Amino acid sequence: MSKRILFLFPLARYMRAHWTDRIRACVAQGYDVHIGVPFDDDLKSIGLHNAKLHDLPLRRGMPALMAEISCFLSIRNLIRELKPDILHAITIRPVAYGGILAKHMRVPAAIYSLTGLGFLYASSRFVARSLRSIVEHLLRYAFAHPNARVLFENPDDSDELVARNILLPEKSSVFIGSGLNLDAFAFTPPPDAAVPLIALPSRLIVPKGVHEFVSAARLLKSQGVVARFALVGEGDKGNPDSIDIATLEAWSHEGVVEVWGWQDDIAAVLRASAVICLPTYYREGAPRILIEAAAIGRPVVTTDWPGCRDVVVDHVTGLLVPPRDVVTLANALRTLIADADRRRDMGLAARAHAQAKFSNERAIAHLLSLYEDVFGNILRND
Repeated sequence: MSKRILFLFPLARYMRAHWTDRIRACVAQGYDVHIGVPFDDDLKSIGLHNAKLHDLPLRRGMPALMAEISCFLSIRNLIRELKPDILHAITIRPVAYGGILAKHMRVPAAIYSLTGLGFLYASSRFVARSLRSIVEHLLRYAFAHPNARVLFENPDDSDELVARNILLPEKSSVFIGSGLNLDAFAFTPPPDAAVPLIALPSRLIVPKGVHEFVSAARLLKSQGVVARFALVGEGDKGNPDSIDIATLEAWSHEGVVEVWGWQDDIAAVLRASAVICLPTYYREGAPRILIEAAAIGRPVVTTDWPGCRDVVVDHVTGLLVPPRDVVTLANALRTLIADADRRRDMGLAARAHAQAKFSNERAIAHLLSLYEDVFGNILRND
């Protein structure tokens, strides 16, 4: 019997950053791998060997009816053509659409990866609340597939969907993060800079805590703390919470933060930094940047928030602060800015924690065990 997997991804860039090694492992394991993903320039730099790519017209931003119908029908046509044994959909929209179709079209098995609950659960906007109600109905139907598993990056997301009666607890599986190539993010001694660099590498959207970071930087500088503060990333086109260019330019002109924009070599940013800061209140999965920072050996200051608190060991590998609390955030940053020895010790502990918890090998083993579990159910039901 063939073992065919159809992946559904929202973005090629996301697939490249988070899934390339796991897809290669599936191919090496003998699975016939097909991938539905929007075609763009990022696909040119992804070497996926024998995996087959299929264009999927899924675009980010607020849903538009005709675009959503087109995406739904494209997924239906892919399933009809390929007849996969396992459908593996990643992030909420592919999960919702692919999940409905997997159940309706009787795909033998389904894996759904929810890498955070995102905009729908982070925002209090009316449109987010309205969409959340619709999406929860879709997910409830999808997760009723008799041979499905739902993979989460933190336990809070799983607990929330179980509590809302969207998911049965026995169908949930949690693995913190998405796995990391620890050789690509090798430990590097902290920089020997007279003025420490504090970086926030992220999409520049409001729920990532960008305003809080800037306010904390402004407060610390007004108190005479000597440090550099950098925003590393860009806005999110089509997202109503994106920080606009005029605001970024005003902050840069004020001199409170440096605005670096998008950086292709994020490891270089981490190596140059003394502390990584992510004061998010977005519904993260497990923020990859925190795992990358740990691997390189940098302490982090982040929020006591789903996903973040699962990556950071408070007062060991970093410091956790309440979300939206500028004063506590500033105090935590001040503590690490003033103490190079503590930064070094936390960085060493962070690297050890990353090696123990966040390796690619662990993530791949966990994923393949899920596939074997649901594939075993297929064989038993034949």
